[in-house]
Amino acid sequence: MISSEAIKAKERFKRLGFLIRLISQNPTKLSSLKVSLQRANFDFIVGRLAKKAVGVNHSEVQLGDIKAWKVTAPNSDPEKILLYFHGGAYIVGNPQSYFPMMSHLAEATGFTIYVPSYRLAPEHVYPSQLIDGCNSYKSLIEDHGYSPNQIAFGGDSAGGNLALATLLKLKEDGETLPSAVICMSPWADPAATGDTYNLETCERDLVLGPTFKKVFLKYGLESYLTYYVDDADMDENNPLICPIKGDFTDCPPIMIHVGEDELLLSDSRTLKKVFERDGVLHEYKEWDELWHVFQMESLIPEAKESFKMFGSFLNKYVGVSCLLYTSDAADE
Repeated sequence: MISSEAIKAKERFKRLGFLIRLISQNPTKLSSLKVSLQRANFDFIVGRLAKKAVGVNHSEVQLGDIKAWKVTAPNSDPEKILLYFHGGAYIVGNPQSYFPMMSHLAEATGFTIYVPSYRLAPEHVYPSQLIDGCNSYKSLIEDHGYSPNQIAFGGDSAGGNLALATLLKLKEDGETLPSAVICMSPWADPAATGDTYNLETCERDLVLGPTFKKVFLKYGLESYLTYYVDDADMDENNPLICPIKGDFTDCPPIMIHVGEDELLLSDSRTLKKVFERDGVLHEYKEWDELWHVFQMESLIPEAKESFKMFGSFLNKYVGVSCLLYTSDAADE
């Protein structure tokens, strides 16, 4: 049974359904005006979901060539860093629109959060976002003086995809990995091969349902991949595009929270199986009757509890080398 606050939040999303549908546009007919409309609608909706936590501040910083917001709560530890990638299907979203949610996450976890303004499609397609993700992490180490043991990754939806893809790319390149990863409703299967990508789930997911319904029915597309991946790079088996295809052996601990009523539920369930196969220490929770990235409604009890769980997880692992969390260690 969900809280009364969550029930009221569902009603708000129903009223915002028209604006949510406007966020989805035909990727083959995107104009600069339509993209601007998508982004303005997203910012309008997100900006009305929750007020920022009291006493939380932000400053604009650089992560190499990438602009970012540094979010600090009164209880933020300057030595514990969360590099958080915002969601938005790689098309919309920015550190400013995510500030309210990040303020509550910073307060609940006690972490200092960096939110990079990575490049967006359609102006910048894959692998632009992945390059920005890797460079943001490297800048925290090389320019800001943090060690990998002090850093965790986080992300929601497309940002969850980017957090996981960045992790896999760093592993592929032989880089030292961060200490932990947290994901909210990660978009790990952009090819939409999972069993929850269907019209029935569209009716339950108040956030993604209206947009995916247009993608499936009006535009006749099978997935969102064409929004940010060119034909030349299109490969549904590339783990840097579809992390469910990745090998996470020797990766740090990962926590995933996902709503039971969302289209991307199968993404998280598949990731859980992949982590079990690869011996990754992980914690996983499905939230009954909740929607895609319900944590944006940061004041409902379920979001507060989710943030609290992320905080416990991060504080358990950040500062411990990921080399301790190999499949061999998991069996001990």
